[in-house]
Amino acid sequence: MAPKYNILLCDLYHDYRPNHICIPLGVGFIASYLDQELGDKVSTEIFKSPGDLSTRLNDKGTVNLVGFSNYSWNVNLNKHYQNRIKNERPDTVIIEGGPHIRIDSQGIKSYLQKNHQVDFYVMLEGEFATKNLILELLEHKNVDALKTAKADIPGIAYLHNNELVYTPLTSSKTALEKIPSPYLTGKLDKFLSNPNYIPLLETNRGCPFACTFCAWGISVLNKVRKFETKRVLDEIDYVRQRSKSAMWYFTDANYGMFERDIEIAHAIKSAVNNSNYFSTLSVNWAKNSSKFCTQISHILSGISEPLIAVQSTDQQVLKAIKRANIKMNTMTDMVSQSQQDGIPMTTDVLAGLPNETFDSHLNTLRDVFSLGFQSFNVGLIRMLPGSEMETQLSRELYSLETKFRYIAGFMGIYDGVPICEIEESIVKTSSMSFEETLKIRLIHFVSWALWNSGLAQPLLRYLYKNYDINPLDAMMELFESDLAQITSLFNKYTDESKNEWYDTEKDAIEKFMSNCSHGNVNEALKLNLKYLAEIMQNKDVAKALLEKIAEIVDDPVADEMAKFSLDRLIFLDQLTKEKRVQYSDRMTRALKEIYPSLEIETNECMFSIDTKKFTLLKNEICDQEFIVDPSRGLTILLQRYGTKLQYEQSFGGSQINLETEFFDSFDYADQLNMQSKKSSA
Repeated sequence: MAPKYNILLCDLYHDYRPNHICIPLGVGFIASYLDQELGDKVSTEIFKSPGDLSTRLNDKGTVNLVGFSNYSWNVNLNKHYQNRIKNERPDTVIIEGGPHIRIDSQGIKSYLQKNHQVDFYVMLEGEFATKNLILELLEHKNVDALKTAKADIPGIAYLHNNELVYTPLTSSKTALEKIPSPYLTGKLDKFLSNPNYIPLLETNRGCPFACTFCAWGISVLNKVRKFETKRVLDEIDYVRQRSKSAMWYFTDANYGMFERDIEIAHAIKSAVNNSNYFSTLSVNWAKNSSKFCTQISHILSGISEPLIAVQSTDQQVLKAIKRANIKMNTMTDMVSQSQQDGIPMTTDVLAGLPNETFDSHLNTLRDVFSLGFQSFNVGLIRMLPGSEMETQLSRELYSLETKFRYIAGFMGIYDGVPICEIEESIVKTSSMSFEETLKIRLIHFVSWALWNSGLAQPLLRYLYKNYDINPLDAMMELFESDLAQITSLFNKYTDESKNEWYDTEKDAIEKFMSNCSHGNVNEALKLNLKYLAEIMQNKDVAKALLEKIAEIVDDPVADEMAKFSLDRLIFLDQLTKEKRVQYSDRMTRALKEIYPSLEIETNECMFSIDTKKFTLLKNEICDQEFIVDPSRGLTILLQRYGTKLQYEQSFGGSQINLETEFFDSFDYADQLNMQSKKSSA
């Protein structure tokens, strides 16, 4: 009997420091399919941790082929191990697959020329193409023989005499039912048993939308195909019984697009109810389907916060990024319904989009508040190979200029070698200068820190409710301040946000290597988290920010609302399990108006922390790493446990999380719908 063809499938992730690590579902699909189709001919192993892969490579056992999932967050990690394998085991076949590659012929060819250590690239979906490749390798015995024969392998790209050989794979469009579940086959059990790994589940593939900044909706993958419902339900129950992770992810591009997603939502809720661990689900919600998403948001209330990605509310921008077909009324209907039901809703906003100006971006942020979103994610556009925006044509059409920076958290030392990951992002367009981009970064930070973290939400809600001052405009007043605490914070943030950029990827990597000394990594932290941590370490800074916003109006209630906003924050250097603060009648009445669900039986507020959270915080601040570097320690704490460092509040009634209370939109959704219709006409 011929020896088995030994295959290692790697979806590597930086785990040099504690990080959120997702179960390697993608390579799990491939491994399960190969096991099913090739049986005793192959042996498949799955790797996520670089350390585990190093251990396996140090073993003298035979390795015939190693496959790597290629994402923006593991590009250089992959290269390190690919080069190591080629140096130590030159006959081992290296294949790569994943979205971090241009999908046109010239783009594929250029990638393979640049990454000569990669023998074959598996384009788009990997299960069927990988099987085809392995069968050819088994027949031809080695890479050179296969390439010399110029074998036509659907879905596989390679170079022969520096020319591209590639035929796209089309048969996979109707074959999802042929792929076994890597969960139900037990292929991912070793990851499920590790509480540090977050389960990923996929109920469908494909995206019908063609947003230019995203690689999901490319034409070859725009047909949506579903895994069988029973299989999905069985997977949910299987994972629920074995995982100790509090968080799960759905990888679907548009969850809630189909009626059967309601049944899946009920299964998720049941899993949460019957698990001692599972409590939160992260999904990408359907962009054009309020009918099912509204029902699902009810079912998953408290489990998954609905997200509708706005990106921009400017019609010219939406047209340029091919989102004009995503109906505004669908979004506003869902937001309005969520307000009626008291279900929090969040959104995404991107900066650096084609045709967007500084002013139009600020208007989008105002719209986000006016529409009633309880929270929002903001950021610059990362250039993703395979997306339309990353192409040379789009770069030239909109005069897109980019720079490079570290991907925070994605760096470490492996096999004694410092390795970091780099992102390329848009910093200048034909309609927005680099200086304006830096201003927007600061505005993003202030808006995110004061609103999303809850730091100033009570005060900002009060000003909007009683004076019709949009929260963005209230926060913009901070930039007129000459208070030393505020100007120092903003200047430091602006300087660091400017200096984090490099003109080339090579420059960034060289700087990282030079900063690594004595086996230590000079870790890049997420800027917004780092500076929120700075605010939360200095009560005087938080107080100055809140008092400056309250000064917009001459109103004692606003001043007291600023004090309440400050009182409810947890400052770790003043950590206490509970405290009591007295407020005036008019302040508590105003608080009741902006938070109708708040029960007020007395003007004295009890601020408290539950025992579990109190113990967690005490343990964190007593940790040696926290003591040595409190700034980094608090930044990591915010990243791990969330940005809302607040006491629970009770005015004699039951405790309430104020940020889950819906935000009054003042019928702005109707106005925006009318604006959209006029622009379309």
